[in-house]
Amino acid sequence: MGLELKDRAASYLGPILFVVHGFYDWLFVLGSIAVTMNFDALSNVSIVKDRAFAKFWLAWGPGFTANENESAVPDLVASAYGVVVELGPGSGNQLPRMDASKIEKVYGVEPVTSLHAALRLSIKENKMDDIYHVVPGSIEDESALEKFGITPGTVDTIISIQVLCSVPHPQETLRRLYQLLKPGGQIIVYEHIQNMDMVSRQMQRKLLYLLVKPAISAGL
Repeated sequence: MGLELKDRAASYLGPILFVVHGFYDWLFVLGSIAVTMNFDALSNVSIVKDRAFAKFWLAWGPGFTANENESAVPDLVASAYGVVVELGPGSGNQLPRMDASKIEKVYGVEPVTSLHAALRLSIKENKMDDIYHVVPGSIEDESALEKFGITPGTVDTIISIQVLCSVPHPQETLRRLYQLLKPGGQIIVYEHIQNMDMVSRQMQRKLLYLLVKPAISAGL
């Protein structure tokens, strides 16, 4: 059965708001850097993307997390145990859902350095200072992982909550992740899926995805 008109309109409006907010964040960051006359930073696309995504995520992340309360996410995250790698922890939205009594260490692999301060604050608020380590870099950066002892066969649990949608080559990334697991280890994945409505699915593929990802992407 197709979507009702009001439901269809609502499903399109959300991503469009992301696009508007995302481009606003880009303009805000560019303006903020220009005011400081830091032309090196202004011409560095990576710096602008990093700061713009951080601004976007700090505004929208709590709402995304709240929406997950009615999903399987809380129970999935609570099942993490042993040595844990969390992909794209952002500002630490999943930390309250972790059961610290089952965890030896957590390595939060977060490439957006502008989110690290908020992530460290969340670590402190959730009393995980002794077990949670922030890993600057992406999951593709093997040298960054090796500095923290994250090598093949060393991880019990990998958490990926709506992160793989931002990875350029998800299948290749998943193969690399599986190599990190100890025998019997687990990968916890919660991800976007294609809309079951045909028209909405085409909107996802041909319009919204092409606009939303560039607007909010931090090059994850």
